[in-house]
Amino acid sequence: MALIPEKPDVAQQILQIEEQLARDIERCSLDERVVYMYNPIDYARIPHEMFLKRYMNSTKKVLFLGMNPGPWGMSQTGVPFGEVTMVKDFLNITGPTKKPSKEHPKRLIEGFACQKREVSGQRFWSLIKHLYGTPENFFSSCGVYNLCPVAFMTDTGKNLTPVDMAAAYKGRIFQLCDEALSQVIEMLEVKTIIGIGRFAEARAKLVLKSMANSEILVKFLNHPSPASATANRNWQELALRQLGDMNVLDVIKTTNIS
Repeated sequence: MALIPEKPDVAQQILQIEEQLARDIERCSLDERVVYMYNPIDYARIPHEMFLKRYMNSTKKVLFLGMNPGPWGMSQTGVPFGEVTMVKDFLNITGPTKKPSKEHPKRLIEGFACQKREVSGQRFWSLIKHLYGTPENFFSSCGVYNLCPVAFMTDTGKNLTPVDMAAAYKGRIFQLCDEALSQVIEMLEVKTIIGIGRFAEARAKLVLKSMANSEILVKFLNHPSPASATANRNWQELALRQLGDMNVLDVIKTTNIS
């Protein structure tokens, strides 16, 4: 297996940033609808740390930016867009996971034994496999990072994204996440950020504005969520067209573009 060139301590620094961010969020006053909060950086630490050390321990030309863990993806595996089969079979990551301190009976954490599939993660990593063939090819120039490391749920188990929260609460969460993202951007020496969904794109633009950095480009990629009618029509074809229009495929190494 080819190794990705390391930048000393990058993976460990990212982990420390994420851990601090999760702790800060847990201490925030949250929307009263938030009854459950899952922090996979904690209970899925082993596979999450494996992901960081194996694939995020170097500078990145392009950073794909997501929002926060999905119930059947990163919440289970600790990997961004971490649909179980793709994490095991494509990223070659597996490992034991624990349980969140408070668990919803409809959103049980079963780790790599989880039988439910997260469509967003399956679509995203299938695209990466199609383009790059191996994760090593992709991560040699690219990275994947979630703006918020924590998942929020209502009393019914419904996923509540930071965007869905009342304005009185989400502002502080956005501030904390933006500060962490700015640190990650500088550490990874990112040249282009691809926001997966409009929220991620907008936050990236705001962060770069606060950093007074006009050299880093911010691009938009449709989110692969099954909640999107556009994504359900053929997300991979749409994503290929969008990536081609961005000209980022000329910047990063590709192996199997058709």
